[in-house]
Amino acid sequence: MAQVGWVYLDDFGGRHRIGLYHGDRTGHLLLHCNSRIIQVDFSVKESRTYSFFVEDELCEVSVMHEGKGVFFYDFQVNKKVDTPRNRLRKADERRTRTYMAILIVGLLAVISGLVLGLRWWGQRQKEDHLAGTSLTSRLTPENEKRLGADGRTAVAQFVVTYEPDQRQVFYGFITADSNRISGRFSVRDTGLIILPNGFPLRDGDAFSVRYLPAEPNIHRVDFYEPADRTIAGYLEQARLAQLAAHPEAPPGYSLCIARIALREKGWQRLADLIFQTAPSANNPSNNRESYLRLVREPGFAETVERECWDAGN
Repeated sequence: MAQVGWVYLDDFGGRHRIGLYHGDRTGHLLLHCNSRIIQVDFSVKESRTYSFFVEDELCEVSVMHEGKGVFFYDFQVNKKVDTPRNRLRKADERRTRTYMAILIVGLLAVISGLVLGLRWWGQRQKEDHLAGTSLTSRLTPENEKRLGADGRTAVAQFVVTYEPDQRQVFYGFITADSNRISGRFSVRDTGLIILPNGFPLRDGDAFSVRYLPAEPNIHRVDFYEPADRTIAGYLEQARLAQLAAHPEAPPGYSLCIARIALREKGWQRLADLIFQTAPSANNPSNNRESYLRLVREPGFAETVERECWDAGN
């Protein structure tokens, strides 16, 4: 006699034991659930399926005849047939699918918003960087890509003119095709014109400009790429500022320390010498504190002491 059993756990944590006895010779079959007989069948010698309810779930036990008196047995919960429990289950599944769809749509919306926000923030950061380092003309994001791929370089020179209560700043450059391109902007006549690189703009200063050969009016002047003569002007301004702040120093000392700053620290640190008497409130980047940090650096101070001690001789 074949004896088979299953343990079924319902959705509420209930535990149910289902089993059957199937006679080898007679084929008589007894089906029981939780020690209660629920069905008896006689001479079961072919495949059959028996249905019964456990609580509100429709369950099925299948007897499968494989031939030559061999049988296999299977227990399943039928979740497709129309029963009150399955209707509730389908309603729950529809609600779950609706919630999942809302969740996925919301998640996609959040991700899309984050991606778009990051792209906007990245573009804004790039635009802020360009605005803080360059002078641009007709520079859209698309034109910026074109400049990077197809742009040519030239040198743009600046000219400062004085008018009542303001100054006009003109600049111009010559393209490889000998076209003259120019532009201008106005500033109030209230003191030094401080460029994004931290230095005052002087008449005749020149900087690298990148332009599109086919449309040279689309260009970008980079204040962080000064021409050699502009750097020489920064060096002279640093010498004069050092001399004015330390008149007691030997005659050649001011030029010596300015040259060491240029050689050892780069042209941007010359601004520390130029604005060495400025309070930090007026010039947060280059001021008395940044100058003192520069000249007190051990390596820099040692080089100055070694090379400039006899600069006046």
